[in-house]
Amino acid sequence: MSGRQDQFPGSGEGEALYRRHTIPQLITAQAKAFPTRLALSTQSGDRRDRLSYSQLAQRMDALARSFAELGLGRGCRVGVFLTNDNGRECVLTALGCFAIGAVVVPLNTRASDEELGHAIVLTGPRVIVTDPSSCARMRQLAPDALLLVVDRQGDHNHGERSWPDPELVHPAADYVPVDDPDALACLHFTSGTTAKSKAVMHNHSTMIAAGLCCSTALGITHDDIYQGAFPFFTSSALNIACMSCWVQGAGLVLEGRLDNEARLRLIETEATSYYHGVPSVLNFMLQEYRKGGYDLRGLRRVANGGAAMPVELMRRIGEAWPWVDQVQIYGLTESGPAGTVLRPDRLEAKSGSVGCAMPWCKVEVVDDEGKTVPAGQTGEIAITGPAVAVGYFGDPAATAKAFSGRRVLTGDVGYLDEDGFLFFSDRKKDVINRGGLKIASVAVESVLYTHPAVREAAVVAVPHAHLGEDVAACVVLLPGESVSEDELARHCAAKLADYSVPRRWLFLEELPKNPMGKVLKTELRAKFASADAPA
Repeated sequence: MSGRQDQFPGSGEGEALYRRHTIPQLITAQAKAFPTRLALSTQSGDRRDRLSYSQLAQRMDALARSFAELGLGRGCRVGVFLTNDNGRECVLTALGCFAIGAVVVPLNTRASDEELGHAIVLTGPRVIVTDPSSCARMRQLAPDALLLVVDRQGDHNHGERSWPDPELVHPAADYVPVDDPDALACLHFTSGTTAKSKAVMHNHSTMIAAGLCCSTALGITHDDIYQGAFPFFTSSALNIACMSCWVQGAGLVLEGRLDNEARLRLIETEATSYYHGVPSVLNFMLQEYRKGGYDLRGLRRVANGGAAMPVELMRRIGEAWPWVDQVQIYGLTESGPAGTVLRPDRLEAKSGSVGCAMPWCKVEVVDDEGKTVPAGQTGEIAITGPAVAVGYFGDPAATAKAFSGRRVLTGDVGYLDEDGFLFFSDRKKDVINRGGLKIASVAVESVLYTHPAVREAAVVAVPHAHLGEDVAACVVLLPGESVSEDELARHCAAKLADYSVPRRWLFLEELPKNPMGKVLKTELRAKFASADAPA
């Protein structure tokens, strides 16, 4: 388990890695192979903590002992309600849970009380790790849970205890290390933008497989310092960022809550060689970079994923950072999020595609009966592979509907070309049906992004009295720019079928997004509905 990227593809060792090892066993092996190499750089309050692989393994063991003293063990669920400004505490808590066979439950720090209450009732955490500012909220939402409070000193009058910082606390308790790769490790919540969030079950095997598939596809090597813009409560933080780096023996820089200037400065100070973010983050980074004063020549590769990447944005990145390779991946929480990859050498030839299947993955397009359709035919995207989750926690009906063995139906629509490259059309719910003509909102958005005045764009369906649905566009302009609806409509008409041109427009100061940077189209539909409401 040396972490060398070139060991895995086709060697048979990849399958052995995720079938025979737990996450703590992986960390322990990498600590022996690379004891002094950077494993993790994260924020901890007002300081940034940098841990080698040897130190990471020691902290993991110390947290496991502290959790054992609290009576936690296999199957116990531990909630984490912290932002990335306490990323050190987030990641170390997860590792301590993994070591004793407990299940980490990252909770959305941006969620409403109703959403959090649903998550807590569904998963029933015995312990919640949080900060002082959130104690009252957590006591109200999870009255039966023990609160472990980060960076809080003094007496705890309401049943809280201090988070057992492994640099300060040295417990003597022993524990039985988890040795079953199939042991449940993490419950990651879906975005839940149209319904209540589901808790996706990942075990040690699927999490390691996610790291193996994604790191191999992305081309991460043990020489890389990888920086990611992922909130801890998303699967991208643990399953892509952490696991991809630790499988390969690379260094991970997990961002705190940064503005774009601080994000670019962190790339400089950490000597980041590999940056990974969602398209909106990359878009804002690029705009900040153009102001000047940043040296990003140490970057060798930039990856994107998590949302549709406008081709125009990829072109702009290529112009600004010509020395940087670009790579795109596609997946979802239920698939690992492993799925497809568009590597740098196919970026131009397969422009508009999200790539072909990652190593160890299979990608199909199926009809409503679940049968595979021919190349070029549009249908629902299905992903099969070792990183696919084992189902939804506490929801066997939803599990049976979406999962079949190691295959998951994504809820996304697209088609495969003759070479096996996937072209993403849209979320099933975001395909606009205008009088029987199907319109992919991402295709209209891509055209809007090519207008020089447009900073961001999102397209949704709105009700139409005769056609059923019509096309509506929300646009954010670049500072100092102005453009009319008619001009944008003409711009679209030059590149799209006439029925795809938006008939409704809203100009906004910003698009509503979830913490991963995905546009909340439910809120945009509500804005149009509000605009239509009688005064």
